[in-house]
Amino acid sequence: MANETSIKAIVFDCFGVLYTGSLAELASHCQNEADIKEAYDSTRAADHGFLSRDDYIAKLVSLTGLARREVIGLMGDAQVRSRAVFDYAAELKTRGYKIAVLSNIGRDTIQKLFNDADYELFDEIVASGDIGVTKPHITAYDRTLEKLRVRPEESIMIDDAYSNVSGAIEAGMRGVVFTSFVDMKTKVEELLRA
Repeated sequence: MANETSIKAIVFDCFGVLYTGSLAELASHCQNEADIKEAYDSTRAADHGFLSRDDYIAKLVSLTGLARREVIGLMGDAQVRSRAVFDYAAELKTRGYKIAVLSNIGRDTIQKLFNDADYELFDEIVASGDIGVTKPHITAYDRTLEKLRVRPEESIMIDDAYSNVSGAIEAGMRGVVFTSFVDMKTKVEELLRA
């Protein structure tokens, strides 16, 4: 018999877990530290929904010196879908867990990356641009858990950023830092058995 606080939901980050991200590659084309910082700041602004996709791309063109088509190409090419992680998410769903995405991105990026089958797989796909707050702010986790209708202690957050996992733990969730698929799966399975 499962106890009251057994895990009911697993929440995945998008970039760095479900997909590899493009920001590091784009930043490598910047000429100095100030431009790199501005690229990251612009990304946060776009993630919050304060900067449109077109304005964001224009900013990256300016900062990197790359042509618009090159920026868009890097953004697309660097976003590689992790089949192993998606397959594991599907397996967890068949085992009865609620599955969600919480990512510091805008809705337009979600719509570009996720297809109809993904929308069926994930019970919730939460983009920071939709809720106006990014991880590691506790409100981002709270809103996701409200949508899933689970308590924090009944959930696991998987993220490649230590600060985002720390934020999830502060919110009362369990957390797994993603370093590799094998390591992540081992740690999640340990938490599911606890």
